[in-house]
Amino acid sequence: MNINRLPPHDFYIKNIAHVLRYKNDQRLAAYDITEPQVRLLGHIDGAHKSNQEINRRYLSMAMQISGPSVTSLLNSLERNGFIIRRSGNEDGRTITIELTEKSQKLLSEMSGILSEITDEMLTGFTEEEKTIYLNFLKRTFENLGVESHI
Repeated sequence: MNINRLPPHDFYIKNIAHVLRYKNDQRLAAYDITEPQVRLLGHIDGAHKSNQEINRRYLSMAMQISGPSVTSLLNSLERNGFIIRRSGNEDGRTITIELTEKSQKLLSEMSGILSEITDEMLTGFTEEEKTIYLNFLKRTFENLGVESHI
């Protein structure tokens, strides 16, 4: 097959990301939460476990989204009872975010739900191919100058 006749790499990357987001959101709809909201909860949970200070800049970098987008996600999570948010100091830049019982239960169930989609995506790959694929993706991510928080 002539590589010049294949669509560009970004075609596959964008479309894989789109399909994954759609499939994730389909499975998460029953929980009244979206894939970006679950990812944000995961970053908050990880920050708590590693005693990381949580502020909008940290969450923005971890999620690779803008500060206002982080605020919008936090507002939705708070409104739907997944988090309790408070200012951590006088200037309001540090946020104290508590995961509610609802979000903790959700996070424990999510790993199984989201791994089903990963398993579907990697059907037919050997373990070695999965490792190579992940390493290629990580290197591509790093080549673009993005600091990985993964």
